[in-house]
Amino acid sequence: MAEISKKQHPYLYFDQTWVARFRVQLQKDENLEREWQAFVAKADDMLGNGFTDESEADGEDSQHGRYGPPSEQVAKMGTILGLVYQVTGQEHYAKKLREALLHYSTYTKWHGKGLLKNDPPWHSELNTSRFCHGFAVGYDCIYDVLSTEERMTIRRSLLDLGVLPTLKDWVFADTRTHALDSMGHNWWAVMIGLAGVGVLSVIDEEPEASAWLEEIIRIFPEYFLYKGSVLGNKSLNYDEAGAFYESLNYADYGLYEYLVFRLAYQHSFGYTDFSDIPVLAKAGDFFLHTTYPASERPLTVNFGDGYIYSGAVQSAKMLLANGLDDPRLRWYLKEWKAEYGFYDFIQQDRIWQGESSPPSAAETSAIYADIGWATMRDGWEKDRTMLAVKSGFTWNHAHADAGSFVLYHKGRPLLIDSGNCSYGRPEYVDYYMQSEAHNVVLYNGEGQLRSDVTRGVKEPGHVYNLVDHAGLRYVYADATGPMSLHVSRNFRHFLWVDGVIVIMDDIRTHEQGNLQWLLHYEGDTSIDKNGSLRITNGDASVIVKHVFPQKLIMKQKEGMADHNPDSKVTYVSFEIEELVHEAKFITALLPLESERPLPEVTALEGYEMQGIRIRSGGKQTDIYWNLRADGRVMHQNCIRKLNGWETDAYLIAITRSEGADEEDWTNVERCFIGYGSVLRYSGHTLFASMSRATACMELSAEEVTISLQGQPYIRAEIRPAVMPEQVTAAGDAKVVSCSNGVITIRQSTAMATRRPG
Repeated sequence: MAEISKKQHPYLYFDQTWVARFRVQLQKDENLEREWQAFVAKADDMLGNGFTDESEADGEDSQHGRYGPPSEQVAKMGTILGLVYQVTGQEHYAKKLREALLHYSTYTKWHGKGLLKNDPPWHSELNTSRFCHGFAVGYDCIYDVLSTEERMTIRRSLLDLGVLPTLKDWVFADTRTHALDSMGHNWWAVMIGLAGVGVLSVIDEEPEASAWLEEIIRIFPEYFLYKGSVLGNKSLNYDEAGAFYESLNYADYGLYEYLVFRLAYQHSFGYTDFSDIPVLAKAGDFFLHTTYPASERPLTVNFGDGYIYSGAVQSAKMLLANGLDDPRLRWYLKEWKAEYGFYDFIQQDRIWQGESSPPSAAETSAIYADIGWATMRDGWEKDRTMLAVKSGFTWNHAHADAGSFVLYHKGRPLLIDSGNCSYGRPEYVDYYMQSEAHNVVLYNGEGQLRSDVTRGVKEPGHVYNLVDHAGLRYVYADATGPMSLHVSRNFRHFLWVDGVIVIMDDIRTHEQGNLQWLLHYEGDTSIDKNGSLRITNGDASVIVKHVFPQKLIMKQKEGMADHNPDSKVTYVSFEIEELVHEAKFITALLPLESERPLPEVTALEGYEMQGIRIRSGGKQTDIYWNLRADGRVMHQNCIRKLNGWETDAYLIAITRSEGADEEDWTNVERCFIGYGSVLRYSGHTLFASMSRATACMELSAEEVTISLQGQPYIRAEIRPAVMPEQVTAAGDAKVVSCSNGVITIRQSTAMATRRPG
């Protein structure tokens, strides 16, 4: 850690040089002045506020008690009153903040008394961290108006009630209760991050503060790099691609508080190297890929304990403030109409003054394989269509929702996650966290073990093989592990092509039973003349057409509204009438577009094959599901002829112009292969690889493009009807050669830490 020279308060986030510069900016920038006046108005409103007595704060016997309002008050006063005092020089703001700090210094503890009943007792919780932050920033901002005795009182309270109880519970080896394996989720970053701000605020006045800070800096990378535990049934914290497993809401919460600490540390030490925690450079991508731009207001993917109308604007701001510049994050802030706050003024240049642009057209899909999330969309403009899928870990804020999905279209949520409610309500654990509150398939009315949400799922779900190529999108979810009490196979495939999202469920149960295909929605429902379900929410509609099984019973079920368990809502369950040992569901979702005709979807069926035909926009796509490839044969390969196509692939999709000769393979324009090693027609091999791969090819005389994934090393051959002028391989794939009618593609990736999909 760099040496810090003794500085004059304020120094945590700004100094007097910044104050002088900011005053000049206010005179020149009308927009900034307008935002500032709104901020000053908040400070004015605080001048008449009273304070909470400790008896009121301690009046509830729980881990948080009623310490939320006072901790939130002092945290806001520290930043708002403190900054307004420094910029305006008007001492009545400082006096009010001093009153607050001295009042809350009279408390005997900054946590709910219920913590003391833990074994061993705890002495710090989330409210403790808010007190730490408010006291640290407030002390820094009004240091000059405090007497020597007042400084000592406030400093000792900050240390004795906030910083030291936190460090003793969470950091110090001789006293700590917590480990990354017990409370190493959002709490860990919040508690230690804001205690760290408290340490920085007294770095010159507390002899041991430098040693405390050194330890905080040392251990924080371990939090971001924590990969979970098999024995302890714990998930990793951060996906390699930057996502946080608990939910978007808690990704914002924990990361924000860490970045608040990091910014203060950076301002004090001039530290700008982020190589210690490389995932920070990717964290913003998770916020982007889980947001849905809409005309009325943006939506977010609310798996777990998220909220559909809340983004991660605070963390996005702090990533920018810390120097992780990204024009897409400024676009994100504008989409969410983020308001100015304390850090916006101090770091205005970094947060707001740089370039702003949406993600590119090449970024319409993302997979977070470590936590089991995937998102797909057909564009970044407002009111497009977005699908999100989850099949990952279950514990704490991550629900029992393996295989679930949501669909947003035309600015509205249509197929939804049930959300959550107050954690103190029994419905939170009994309904919102459980499988029945999600778009999954139940067995005899049962989903995952109900104890998974508190004890952790033993075998988490996964998502695999994201494809976004040539207008076709695909991913599949493996929900077998979380449902292993009931099933030996539970795969859900999502194939989005030609305006239709096809969901294919491959389920095998241990014993015969009933299966229930659940669908939660927002809006009104009606039944079309062909028996399909239509869901309408405002101007947005989707048709849900079950193609297989052809006989399903639709039942209405009673659920609970998001964040409102007292409001009952209806969801539907599509059920197979007879008892089954295994089942294949094929369901087509057709988001309605007023500017184009509704795609035509019909069933395809043959020996050991099911599928659908989609006619849309002058194209015809035939999707074939090779039933022999579902594990029913051993040692013999599962080669079948599917309407003339000879293949061992689990799934293929063939696209031609509508009306083209189906017996002429040379007119194929696009070909998708899901888990196959060979594709032949009339003796001609179009695709071959020694191991089964997932591939998507676009074929024309001008260009052949290919997306390829599977084993760590793949060598594949493509033999098009005509050798093209150009060959392009997506991602990590490389074109090795193009000669004698054969295109050779090779892909080498890092050795997989788990079996490839």
